[in-house]
Amino acid sequence: MKIKIVLLTIFVGFSSTLRAQKNEYSTVTIADSLKENANAIVRLNQIDITISSQRSMIIHTKRVITVLNEKGLSAIDAIENYNKKITVREIEAYVYDRFGNEIKRVKRKDFKDQSAVGSSTLFSESRYLYLDYTPTQYPFTVVYESKLETSNTAFIPQWYPVSNFFVSVEKSVLNVDCPENLGFKKMEFNFENFNIQKTSDTATQLSYMASNISAQKQEEYSPSFSVVLPKVMMGLELFHLEDVDGSAKSWKEFGQWYSREILTGTTILPEETKAKMRALIGDEMNPIVKAKLIYDYVQQKSRYVSIQVGIGGWKPMDASDVDRLGYGDCKALTNYTKALLEVVGVPSYNTILYGDSYKKDIESDFVSMQGNHMILAIPNEDNYIWLECTSQDDPFGYQGTFTDDRNVLVIKPEGGEIVRTKLYKDKDNTQSSSGSYFLSKEGDLVGKITIISEGSQYNQKALLVNLPPTEKEAHYKRYWGNIRKFKNY
Repeated sequence: MKIKIVLLTIFVGFSSTLRAQKNEYSTVTIADSLKENANAIVRLNQIDITISSQRSMIIHTKRVITVLNEKGLSAIDAIENYNKKITVREIEAYVYDRFGNEIKRVKRKDFKDQSAVGSSTLFSESRYLYLDYTPTQYPFTVVYESKLETSNTAFIPQWYPVSNFFVSVEKSVLNVDCPENLGFKKMEFNFENFNIQKTSDTATQLSYMASNISAQKQEEYSPSFSVVLPKVMMGLELFHLEDVDGSAKSWKEFGQWYSREILTGTTILPEETKAKMRALIGDEMNPIVKAKLIYDYVQQKSRYVSIQVGIGGWKPMDASDVDRLGYGDCKALTNYTKALLEVVGVPSYNTILYGDSYKKDIESDFVSMQGNHMILAIPNEDNYIWLECTSQDDPFGYQGTFTDDRNVLVIKPEGGEIVRTKLYKDKDNTQSSSGSYFLSKEGDLVGKITIISEGSQYNQKALLVNLPPTEKEAHYKRYWGNIRKFKNY
C-alpha cells in the first residue's frame, strides 16, 4: 500500500512537470493587454554580453517570441551574421504551437547558411545563418538561442527593449560584464513612460530589465522605431577593429585615430593619373569649379559596387586600385575623389553618416563607431559642399533624402567634427508644371508639358530620366490616369 502511494506521488509529480513544460509557452497565459495592437509578443529577450578584453567579446542571446499573425514574423529575428572575425559558437531553435506543444526542433545544421552578398556586392566574406520556418498556423512560439564570439569590440550591439512597432514585451533583459580598464560607457534613450529598471550599474557590470510593455502603434510619417523607442548604446574607449586597436575619448581623438590608422596611405595615385587631372583642370583657379570637373570625371569613370572583406568593410580600397579597376564602394569612391582633388589642390574630408531615407543622426554625445555610409565634404567658406560619390547621375553638390538634414562625422587629420548636412526647406522642395495644349481635328487633346522638380522632389523624380521608353510611358500613364488612351511622344 505504501509502495502504491509512493508510485502515485512520483507519477503525479512527473505529470505536473510535463504539464508545466507544456504550458510554459502556451499563448493562453499571455495577458490581454499585451495582445492589443500586437503582431508579435516578446515573451523573453535576454542578451548577455561578456567583454573579457579589448579583443574578445561573447554575445549570448535567448529569445522567446510568440507570433500572432503574418505581420509578426519579422519579430522572430533568428539570424546571425558571421565572418572571419565573428564566430557563431552555438545556434538552435524550437517551435511550439499555441498550447505549448513542441512541433519542431531546428539544430544548427538545419539553419540556412547564405552569403551576405547583394546584387551590388562584388565580393564579401560575410555570411549569415537564419531560421527558415514557414508556419502552418497562428499563433505559434519560437524559442531561439545563439552564442557569438568576436575580436571586434568596436561595435557592441545596441539594446532595444522594444524591438519594433506593433510588438509587445513581456520581459526583456540586458546583462553586460566588462573589465574596468577598457572605459566601458553607455547612453540611454527614450526611457520615459516605459517600464524599464536598471538592476545593476557598476564599473564592471550593467543590467536592465523591461517588462509588460504594450505594443506601440506606428503613426503615419513617424521616424524609425530606433529613433522613438527606448534603446541603450554602448561602447569602449579602448576598442578593437579587424586587427587594429583603437582609442578615443572624444570625436577629435576618434578622427585622429581614423585618419592615422585607417586612411593613411590610401590616397596614392599613379603619376599618369595625376598628370591627367592637372590637364583636366588647366588654368582654372576656383576650387569649387575644380571640384565639379573632378566629380564629373569620377561619375563618368567609375561605378558603385559593395566590397566587404576584412577591414574593407571600414577601410577604403586604395585610390590606385579604384583608378585601375573603375569601381568601388562608398568609402572607396569617396576616397578616390578625395585623392583626385588633392592632386589639384582642393581640400576635402571623408564623412561618415547613416545613409537612409529615415533620417538618423550620428549621436554627437556618444563617441563610438557609428554610421553605415560615407560621402565627401568640400569646405566652402563657412559651410561644406557634400558629394555623393556613389552616384553616376546626382548633380554636383546635390543631396537627396538619403543623406540630407542629419548629423554626420567629418574626418579631418586634426580630429573629427560633428556637422549637419544640408536642409532642404519646404520652399526649396518644389515641382512646377507648365504646358500648352490644343484639340486636333480628330478631337484628340495634344500638348507639351515641362515639369521641373527641385529639392527633395528632384530626388523622387530623377530615376525617371533613365527609364526605358516603355517604362517611362507606363509611369506617365499612371500619373495622368484620368486621360484615356494617353500616348507619350
